[in-house]
Amino acid sequence: MARDAMERAAKAEGASRAPDWCAAARASLVRAEAETRVQARRSALRRDYDEAARLALEARLAAETCAYQAGAARKRTRERARKAIADLSSALPRASSLSRHVGAQDIADDLLQSELALGQAQNAFEREEFERAEDSAERGRLTLAQAVGEINRLFDTYATSPRRADWTRWAKETLRESARAGQTVLLVDKLRRELLVYHDKDELATYPVDLGLGGMAIKTRAGDDATPEGRYRITEVRGPSQTRYYRALMLNYPNAEDLARFKRMKRSGQLGRGDEVGSLIEIHGFGGRKQDWTKGCVALDNDDMDALVPHVRVGTPVTIVGTIPEEVLP
Repeated sequence: MARDAMERAAKAEGASRAPDWCAAARASLVRAEAETRVQARRSALRRDYDEAARLALEARLAAETCAYQAGAARKRTRERARKAIADLSSALPRASSLSRHVGAQDIADDLLQSELALGQAQNAFEREEFERAEDSAERGRLTLAQAVGEINRLFDTYATSPRRADWTRWAKETLRESARAGQTVLLVDKLRRELLVYHDKDELATYPVDLGLGGMAIKTRAGDDATPEGRYRITEVRGPSQTRYYRALMLNYPNAEDLARFKRMKRSGQLGRGDEVGSLIEIHGFGGRKQDWTKGCVALDNDDMDALVPHVRVGTPVTIVGTIPEEVLP
């Protein structure tokens, strides 16, 4: 009976989950077996197994307690591991969605490590290795917290960016023009990776976008793969047979401000003598990839391009900013 109880305790991993009770059970069992051997060497008339029986009972009770405590601890660990895995599974997609807004490699590396830790936690949980699952999920949580902290710090830099004044001015001027002329305008928020469609004070639609490989960098020259920032207009609306990218809204990049900045940077030596300002910036299709991949254009999913085109025409204002300050929007 005592040894059976010990086996149940061992199966419940009592040695690690309820070590004191299991140690007491093993000690009592050893003493009970030793006492049994002592009595077995005596003559039949002198044998007295009362002490051995008492020790065996003590061992069984301790082993049963060990098994119970270990089982309870296992259930608690299982629940903690389940919750930790669920929390990490929920938080990772949100952080991954935010991370593409900043495009920092160290953040991407941390998110990858968190995903790997989540996979290890899930595999361990399926094997009922709950302590290992909990440890892996906690490792993933700590790595994710580090990534989210860095994302928040980067977002804070845009809230205090010296370019914020330009972004505010451009967005306000564009919305005022919409109200004055009664026309639809487009606002592109690079940080949020969104294109907003406004008519006066009404937000008609919002679409997710992909940007140039340069991410949040401001375009300064041809070949930098950055999406420009400034106030532009649509110069041409191209249909499916007129572009490689399903549909395209051609923009008047470079505008006067872009050209003036390019000349200043050339004079100051920030750009090379052979650098050109660039052109052919568009809002086009084949987007929806949830990553920045274009040569500086703004890309939408094809269905979103179909929905956007009826809102625009040649001359429609398009303003691209690092981020739209919340107080600017109606």
